[in-house]
Amino acid sequence: MASQRNISTRWAPFVIVILAGAWTLFHLIWNFVGQTSDDYWGIALLILFVLALILAFVHFFQERSTLKATGTTEPFPEPAIGKFFFASDGSAPVWFVVRMEVGAKWLLAGWEKIQSPAWGTSGKAISGFVAGALAKTSGPNPAVQGWYAWFLQHLVQPNAGLWSFLITYGEFAVGLGILLGILTGIAAGFGVLMNFNYLLAGTVSINPVLGMLGLFLVLSWRVCGWIGGDRWLLPALGLPWKPGTWFQLQARTSASSSLE
Repeated sequence: MASQRNISTRWAPFVIVILAGAWTLFHLIWNFVGQTSDDYWGIALLILFVLALILAFVHFFQERSTLKATGTTEPFPEPAIGKFFFASDGSAPVWFVVRMEVGAKWLLAGWEKIQSPAWGTSGKAISGFVAGALAKTSGPNPAVQGWYAWFLQHLVQPNAGLWSFLITYGEFAVGLGILLGILTGIAAGFGVLMNFNYLLAGTVSINPVLGMLGLFLVLSWRVCGWIGGDRWLLPALGLPWKPGTWFQLQARTSASSSLE
């Protein structure tokens, strides 16, 4: 019986990942072809996220003893639950479901702008957006702060075409990077930056929720793209203080060349 539970616990995350990925792909195609009826993608991802989270906690309690910090000299060692959810591949299925939600939202938002002439180089849409934001600067409790209104009026509005291009293709690139798990933490960071700017401009919409989920992806950058391109890309690139295999190979090649 115990072995059967272990098998189900081991294979259930793969099933969740396959379902979340397939349903998200269908959701994207559904929107690309212009369908407007509900495909129940949102509720499906919510259910899959809850299931993935339950399985993640089961996995965590199985590995808790090995994740506890022992013999560390750090004044504030990372707790076991932090290590699991932000640095262990056991939590990757949870972040995969979150990535499908965040990535699809950004990709479709960018695609909608790419298809719209108003978001072209004319900057018509963003000029209207800036005008609407500047109208929210009055009153005792303005929705848009004065310093941000100055930024919109003097830096964004005169260069509406450039900002329209950056926002349109920036949203699409952020969505693609998060969905494919390629430099996921960086992609999510740019997404959060756009969420904050929309909020500062007085546009609430889904930005608080999307920004919160994006922040969690940034915090879990080591593992959130594990089921994706980062599984191979991050070890190859490494970090500034710990070069990856690509740079180690280049260093060895340069050293051997200098000895010849």
